[in-house]
Amino acid sequence: MTEATPNAAEIAARRKHVAKRLNEHIKLFAAYVNAMAIAVAGAAIIVPLVSNPNVAFGRSHLAWFAGSLALQCIGHAVIRLLRREE
Repeated sequence: MTEATPNAAEIAARRKHVAKRLNEHIKLFAAYVNAMAIAVAGAAIIVPLVSNPNVAFGRSHLAWFAGSLALQCIGHAVIRLLRREE
């Protein structure tokens, strides 16, 4: 018995499909991280202002906002992991 070996076109199509799937997962993760960054920024800045308009931002508010910026940077860094779909 001989086994059918995949030809070059099948291998290329499979590689393209795998790269497409990976890219979609990466884009979903980046979108999730960016959404979390927006939520953390909202919790750090908007919520205290709504509850008390005369509030002075302390270190904890700035730390949460810095965490939000870090999440945003992670989201941008993850996008660089996208593969070429050739």
